[in-house]
Amino acid sequence: MDRTAYFTELAGQENPLGFKPEHEPRIERLRRRLGDLRGKRVFEPGCGAGPLTARLAEWVGASGHVLALDACAGMAARCGKAIAGHTHVRTLHGKAEEAELDAGAWDVVLCFRCYPHLEDAGEFLRRCARWLAPGGELVIANVESSAELNAVHARREGVRTDRMPAGPELARRLRAEGWQVVEVVDEPGDFFLRARRA
Repeated sequence: MDRTAYFTELAGQENPLGFKPEHEPRIERLRRRLGDLRGKRVFEPGCGAGPLTARLAEWVGASGHVLALDACAGMAARCGKAIAGHTHVRTLHGKAEEAELDAGAWDVVLCFRCYPHLEDAGEFLRRCARWLAPGGELVIANVESSAELNAVHARREGVRTDRMPAGPELARRLRAEGWQVVEVVDEPGDFFLRARRA
């Protein structure tokens, strides 16, 4: 089974990658870290079935805009249903590293539970640099540490080789690509990295 088959199968399950009760404090911590998103433009690559997209719809409010994208058609369709009724949220099917978005159009690129599944992380980062408005932020976040996430992936055919870099390693990669890393946390139950263009 490859990554595409894995996520296609997962998309057919009930509540795929939904938040568990123990995730709720971590999602609230993410909301606090992101700050006031009202009126902001947020691009969410790797949205999955949309559990965070639905929260983002509320966080940005009707004056904001969310674009959710997923490489798995089934996941993108599930996300579309999760945010039905939110006219300020749009869902697309496609690969994050191939997305064609307007330059300078986004205040936040929020890569939640997505980064280790990118086929070309370098190209994704280069595109992020173009997509972000001046002062915009790239946020890479998970509800597990890199070590915890990699241990989960190691047990799952289809994503076994999708490895999340440790926080300091990912920060080094970003700095090498011309990013200013503002914050990085990689500890049990938490991965959070915030960066801006230097």
